[in-house]
Amino acid sequence: MSNGTTVSLSPQKTLCLLTGKASEKLRINPRKAWYRNLEGVTANSDYEVTFRLKRPQPSFIALLASGFSPVYPCHVPPRDMRTHPIGTGPFKFVEFKPNEVIRVTRNPDYGKEGRPYLDGIEYRIIKNPSTGILSFVAGQVDMTSPYFLQAPLLKDVQSQDPQATCVLVPSNVNRNVMMNRETPLFGNPELRRAVALTIDRKAFVDTLTLRKGDFGGAMLPPPEGVWGMPPEMLKALPGYDPDVPKNRAEARTTMEKLGYGPDKRLKVTVSTRNIPPFRTRRYC
Repeated sequence: MSNGTTVSLSPQKTLCLLTGKASEKLRINPRKAWYRNLEGVTANSDYEVTFRLKRPQPSFIALLASGFSPVYPCHVPPRDMRTHPIGTGPFKFVEFKPNEVIRVTRNPDYGKEGRPYLDGIEYRIIKNPSTGILSFVAGQVDMTSPYFLQAPLLKDVQSQDPQATCVLVPSNVNRNVMMNRETPLFGNPELRRAVALTIDRKAFVDTLTLRKGDFGGAMLPPPEGVWGMPPEMLKALPGYDPDVPKNRAEARTTMEKLGYGPDKRLKVTVSTRNIPPFRTRRYC
C-alpha cells in the first residue's frame, strides 16, 4: 500500500515491533513466535540488511516472504498504520470504513512498469460466508474469499452458478488443535502426547475438506510446500501414524498410568475463534 510519497522502510523497526523489543507495541502480535530464532538485524545499506539467527533455519526466508510480513515505515506509528496504511505497494490507500469496506486506487509510482493492471479495488467486508457467497452468485462482487470458503461451500456455489470459476488450490491455512501448556493439566507432556495420539486426523481431514485436504506440520506440505515435512517423517510424530487403534491403545495406557479411566474422565474446556466462518461453517 502506498500514499504516493517517498516511503522510508525500516526492517529493524519492524523486527523490533514483532519481537516485542520496541517502545511501541502492536495491539495484536501473533507473529512474535515466528522470530524466536532471530538474534538481531543489522542495516548494511539502504538496500541491504543482515539477519543473525541463533541456529540455521532455512524456512526463515519463507517467513520473511509471507504476505503477513510487511515492513513498517520509519515515520508512521503502528497505531496510524492500522487505519491509514502506507508503503511501496501497487495500490494507494483511499478509505477504510470498519465492518463495511476498504478502497484502494492504482499507484502510478509503483516500481514495476505497467503494473498494477487494475485501476482500483473495493474490498467489501462481509462477515458471514453464506452472505458472501450469495453476493458472488448475484454478481455483486467479482471474487469472494479464497481462504474462508471450504470444499462444501464451493459445491454450493457451483450448484447455484455453473459458470462460476471454483478451483481448490493448496494453501498454508492449517486447522490446529492447541493445548494450553501453562495450565497444570496440560503442563504434563505425557498427557499432551496421549491427546495427540487419540485424534483420528484422517477422519477430521476427510470430513472437513471432503477428502481434499493434506496432512502437514507448520509449513505447507509437499510437493507444493518447499519446506514441508516429508510424509515418512510426519508419520513418526505422535498421532500421525495411520494406525489409529494402535495410537489410541498407547494413549489409553498413558492415561491409565496418569490416573484417568472410565471412573475418572478427563474434563477440559474447549474454545474456538468467535468469527462467523467458525460459527456457521457446514461440513456435510
